[in-house]
Amino acid sequence: MPTKRRALLAMAVLAAVTAAPRARATDSGGSNGPISDAPLPPEPPPEAYGYSPDNLIDTSMRRSWNEGRTRAFYAGTLDVGWTYLRPRLSLGYGKPFANWFGIDVNPIVSGNGLGGYGGLRLALPRLDLRLGPRFFYSFTREYLTPQNSYNRLDLDSTAGNPARIITLEAEFEASVPAGPGDIIGLGSVSYVTNVPEGQYVFEETLRVIVDPPLVWRARGGYVFRFGSFRQHSVGLVADVVNVPRRDDSTTVRAGPVIRIVLSRRVEVRGTFVPTIKSPDHIGLVGGDFTELGFRYRWASD
Repeated sequence: MPTKRRALLAMAVLAAVTAAPRARATDSGGSNGPISDAPLPPEPPPEAYGYSPDNLIDTSMRRSWNEGRTRAFYAGTLDVGWTYLRPRLSLGYGKPFANWFGIDVNPIVSGNGLGGYGGLRLALPRLDLRLGPRFFYSFTREYLTPQNSYNRLDLDSTAGNPARIITLEAEFEASVPAGPGDIIGLGSVSYVTNVPEGQYVFEETLRVIVDPPLVWRARGGYVFRFGSFRQHSVGLVADVVNVPRRDDSTTVRAGPVIRIVLSRRVEVRGTFVPTIKSPDHIGLVGGDFTELGFRYRWASD
């Protein structure tokens, strides 16, 4: 064998013999386990991949808004029903629609007029607080001459000037778990302004005829929860609305409420709370039928 070929063969054998112990020293798959105690390089932390151990959920697959991350955000809500369209824009910090603080702004559009609301809001898991002014310009309602009781013809009179009112309102909602559902409550104090001296007005959101300025409202009820994540609810509520200056007149309403959550973005909502007792006889206009339609929600990442 030529000298050059023998030299190449010897170098190949030497390389193979030298590499064999290295392979055995780092092999951890044999029956005797690892031979070398040399430490392996550390695994990169979870944050290196864009998530943390406490939040291993793809944002596109969240079941509820509670599973989002705390952040500054802007969000929108669109309520669409048979007789109303109510968009709302929220700017805040926290988890949108779940646990946050910020500002709500929404136009009010209905067949009866145009308006808007803007104010502060604090939302916690079982408590919701808001404070702000609401303006409404009525197409069909006038300021009303004081009288003990009104009927629908009185309310729809066009003899006076169209009502343009500003209502300052503070409201809270709360719920407490009880059995298969929740006890729910709502309370508000409203201050109605921009009403000519000596006249009354129909407050479109509260659905009562007001002798300004004060109106207070209380709601209590119980809803049963059902569904895979108890996300749906159906129940009964009762309202008491009082106008102190109008001979302390009190309106009582009661009826069912329903909420069906199709996804974290889309819900079907209904409120059917007709008047049981009132000094006035204005029919369904005096009831709380403010929701009968769909709600769509979205928020920035």
